[in-house]
Amino acid sequence: MGSIDSDMITPAGVLVPRLNPWEIMDWPSKQRRSIYRSWAQHFSIQRCYGAAQTYFEKCINEKPSDDDFRTLLMRNKFNRSIARPEEALLDSQKAATLVEPGNASVNLLMADALYDLNRFEDNKLLLHDNLRGQVGTTQQPFKHRLTIVNENFKDSVGDSMSPFLLRNSAKLSTIHELVLKPKKPSEPMPRWLANKNRTECDVQSLVEKNNRRISPLEAAWQQRKKKCFFQTYLHRSWVDVAFLKSLRDNPNVVLENYFSTAAERLNMMNKSCEHLSKFSRMLHARSPMYNEAYERMEYGEKADKFHEANMFRIQYQTRRNMVSILRTITALRAQNDIRRLRKFVEKTMGEYNVLKTTRVMPWKIEFMNEVYNHLALSLCESYRLPKSKISPYDNNSMCHLLGVSPLKPSEQRTVVFGDRSSYTYEDSGDAFEQAKEFKRSKLALENRLSFAKLAIERSYLLYELADVHMAQNQQVRCLFYAQKSIAEAKKCNSKIWEFLATMQQAKSHAILCKFERQSDVLDAAYQLAKELKSPQLCTFIELCRMLNRDYMTLRKMLQLVASKRLRSRLSNRSLTEKV
Repeated sequence: MGSIDSDMITPAGVLVPRLNPWEIMDWPSKQRRSIYRSWAQHFSIQRCYGAAQTYFEKCINEKPSDDDFRTLLMRNKFNRSIARPEEALLDSQKAATLVEPGNASVNLLMADALYDLNRFEDNKLLLHDNLRGQVGTTQQPFKHRLTIVNENFKDSVGDSMSPFLLRNSAKLSTIHELVLKPKKPSEPMPRWLANKNRTECDVQSLVEKNNRRISPLEAAWQQRKKKCFFQTYLHRSWVDVAFLKSLRDNPNVVLENYFSTAAERLNMMNKSCEHLSKFSRMLHARSPMYNEAYERMEYGEKADKFHEANMFRIQYQTRRNMVSILRTITALRAQNDIRRLRKFVEKTMGEYNVLKTTRVMPWKIEFMNEVYNHLALSLCESYRLPKSKISPYDNNSMCHLLGVSPLKPSEQRTVVFGDRSSYTYEDSGDAFEQAKEFKRSKLALENRLSFAKLAIERSYLLYELADVHMAQNQQVRCLFYAQKSIAEAKKCNSKIWEFLATMQQAKSHAILCKFERQSDVLDAAYQLAKELKSPQLCTFIELCRMLNRDYMTLRKMLQLVASKRLRSRLSNRSLTEKV
């Protein structure tokens, strides 16, 4: 046996490290480097990237040797094969310091790493320098790569650039102001003044982040752009990319509540998506999308005709879908199924209509007015005369007449020790599920309201928000949204939605038993019913006004009786005191 390395000797009183069998033998440093290099090559071929990276590092971290640059070049190729061009460039630059200047193999790998990083200018400069410095057959690889990078420049700033700039010249000023224009360096100022200008507090606390809301149409545009991007560079494989991205949100794949490896699976899928995006961006840098589209358009007139025919097909299909939607709404109105009608309108206008532009749907405003007016007429038909008698001596008669539930005090539940059915849980039960559904619908309506521009649509959304708050017994918020709905209905001169929002206020006042305010609201509703020229609504509102007047009369009589009893008690007390 040879002499044992000093690195292999363990001091007394220290546990011997757990080593593999081949690490116990006293191989020479050069031999160990050769073994590590061979194993790194083997694992890289077998696609065991973690093990290959480990042995490459062990080989490089051994004692310095003359063949360090070879290991660095091998690791450069390995890093390029696993889409890590930054590390590959560092390895080639480190190898260049270990060899004489002008080494063809090292400079060639350095140029490839620069090309992978989309640094075409640096790549072209390096190739030209090596063409002047190399002679004979060593120039051929550099000439080949120079031809490729010249073609990339031709694709980026060649014939396809001019039509693209002419087509998007109107957007260039905005892009220049927001992205390309260099910002002036700000003058240094104290921290408290900078926070004051940003209306922030100078304490270590959680800062609230303002999340930017994206309209459904803008989100659909982004999805369409991503789809076109992957279709352009990955061709038919874009379906696999979309499937891989959908797996990240699939609970059947992640299974985070059942296995401890959920984070590893999610991390692996995220890394795969990141590599695909990086690879697609590399292809985009070599040949931008406008160049790809320019190369595909061999016949300009034929492509324009195809695009126009496709647009007409989408318009015709959209019109057929709208006719079908209106037919369904008419059928639901005939069935007097208001609940299904409201759900159908919410789904149609919130998921289908918002994704259509005026180019695809030139009659979009007329269609929206038609749908919302049909819904408003159906809601007005629910105000009918009752079949049973209405008595002013019943405090809930007004609520029953308007079709709302009277306000009931919350029931106190007694908890019995040992009886689990008497326990109340905050995250379970029918009440929790109902509150969760209300919260979901409220957030969806608020999100739609922030992007709605048509006044009749805003009036409808505010009316629905008022109805959601009424179902949660939040009558103050209900009155607030109903008042805003009336203001929006006045902007578009929609009497029927103004009437419905007014009746929403009447319902809230009936639940709160505010008869004086109810009187003013019913007078306004009666005036709107007269303007709508609906005898049925006028009769119904007149009955509500009569019942409200009876309520007020009974309340005054009760107050008079109570005051008379109080005076009699005071007079009797004064007489007894005199006696």
